[in-house]
Amino acid sequence: MTDKNTKKQLPKILRFLIKLFQVILYIPIQIIFIPFAIIGIIVAIYKEMVKSKKLGVSFTSIQALQYRWFMHYFNIRPDPHSVAFIKKLPCESHFGLLSTFGALIISQRLFGFTTKLGKVDEPGEETLSGTPGVRVLKFDRIMEKYVDEVEQIVIPGAGFDLITLHFTKGKKVKVFELDQVKTLNVKVETLKKAGIKHDWITYIPVDYSNESWVDKLLEAGFDKTKKTLFLWESVSLFLEADIVKETLRKMADLCVDGSIIAQDFYSKAFVLGETSKIVKRSSRLIEKMGEPWKFGIDMLNDPKAAVESFLKECGLKMTEYMQFGEKLEIEPFYCIVEAEKL
Repeated sequence: MTDKNTKKQLPKILRFLIKLFQVILYIPIQIIFIPFAIIGIIVAIYKEMVKSKKLGVSFTSIQALQYRWFMHYFNIRPDPHSVAFIKKLPCESHFGLLSTFGALIISQRLFGFTTKLGKVDEPGEETLSGTPGVRVLKFDRIMEKYVDEVEQIVIPGAGFDLITLHFTKGKKVKVFELDQVKTLNVKVETLKKAGIKHDWITYIPVDYSNESWVDKLLEAGFDKTKKTLFLWESVSLFLEADIVKETLRKMADLCVDGSIIAQDFYSKAFVLGETSKIVKRSSRLIEKMGEPWKFGIDMLNDPKAAVESFLKECGLKMTEYMQFGEKLEIEPFYCIVEAEKL
């Protein structure tokens, strides 16, 4: 029996008293951290919002990396590579994160006090706030599922995600990561400064306005005759619909039979900020940072059929579908799919 199940079986009043006791213990720890947190937040905001612009680095890539940091320190998903990487990343502050969330980390480790950051939603009960963490774990499972079956792995729009370092070291698989020139250059330089070995991965900086990512991939040694896994995570949200279709069609054209394209989609309502006030505020912040949300699929009526139809237009057949929050009485907002060439 797990600790989680044991807690569920405790009387409600006892669970309440335990939680109250944890909160009482947590408050003085948080008070001690307040001055450090204020300094940390200022430093973090400067690095994430000012320094990133100067470096020409994707703001959303930094945000995605943070969730891996959270999951490591809250004992959900060990990821020492991401922690070491953040310590050397010029547009993120390890001190800022640690000072801001240190009280929660200490409280969880000392006496089990947890918040949303320290929990993972159950399958089918994923909420908007829990989506980033669950998404990381789902793409992990996809990587684990195929890493020994395919001969090549391609991560378009890889950003600062270190999933390939996590799962492909020592494997007989060729790995390619593509992204904007400045973002990928900062990534490679940071890996070197952090002393993280990455020599088996081929990094391909692409100037999307003037270069073909397909040509760059082929020039880097991609073999169209080999079984491939394309892992395209949370990139389509920032592209126009026609570019999303064109990109998926090009992936399909590059795929030999048996290859897999793993992709996620947000709903049109999410993109428009209609799902909640928090989402609307997030949308405005991302837009101010120069990365507005653009593409979503209409999931209002039959989300699975809508996604399947869209993939078919791109020359793909959906083989796996997972809708977040499917067991909850909420409007569909996000899904992860696997697809093969038609």
